[in-house]
Amino acid sequence: MNILIDIGNTSCKVAFCPAHPSERLAGADVMRFATQKESISYVRHRLERHKADNIVLSNVRNRSLYLEKMLERKCGNFINFDEDFVKDLIGKIKPAPSDPLTVLSHMPLGMGADRMAAIFGAEVLYPLQDKLVFDFGTATTVEFIDAARDEKDPSVVYPYYRGGSISLGLRTRYRALSHYTAKIPYLNPDDFLDSHDINSIDSVGYDLDTALAAGNILGIMFEIKGYVAAHPQRKLILTGGNSARFAEGLDGKATVEQDLVLIGLEAILELL
Repeated sequence: MNILIDIGNTSCKVAFCPAHPSERLAGADVMRFATQKESISYVRHRLERHKADNIVLSNVRNRSLYLEKMLERKCGNFINFDEDFVKDLIGKIKPAPSDPLTVLSHMPLGMGADRMAAIFGAEVLYPLQDKLVFDFGTATTVEFIDAARDEKDPSVVYPYYRGGSISLGLRTRYRALSHYTAKIPYLNPDDFLDSHDINSIDSVGYDLDTALAAGNILGIMFEIKGYVAAHPQRKLILTGGNSARFAEGLDGKATVEQDLVLIGLEAILELL
């Protein structure tokens, strides 16, 4: 059994996969947890009497050597997916120009593990296409991935990470407004989305709830549409959080890959 662990800023995902890398999480048991403590506790419970073959960890929180050592003891091979690991892997494998792994050779310093895994996962799923990848979490991130041509030999096409952007995530926007104002309470935007079609949200709010939705839910939707209008030729991929909800407002233009980070982590195992 292989275990993939995605520890985000707000929530965590754990995938229990077949011993050999499956076909993009096919047959995997994917669990979602509200806290890191819950996710790791569940992993320890599942591995109480045996070890995993491989454990791959993506962690965007402060590094915990205790956590890493504990996971090392629970498997035959532990991978802490971070910048150093990616650099060493590329140096060892020396991927061909068109190989999906090549996209990670253009990462700027300081890239979060989740962003790297999502970018790699997107390239694995949709190789050598110009892509826009939106990840809706504590932050809303946008990644630009190009199918670039070699200047000396235009017949050679390779994946190139062009760059991206980071803004506040949906819940973070709501929490920030509540924290920095005296009279705006925290209202969970998921509750609003559960009771409203995203296509029916009016840009003019008539009370606090609808005004927050107009400014924040529609605000993110306008962001997405603005990027799409500026880059209409790119394949649009949404992942994380409320990705399925935002996709409903995009007239079928977006592909939702809810577990893109886990897909990227699993694809790493295929290279080892």
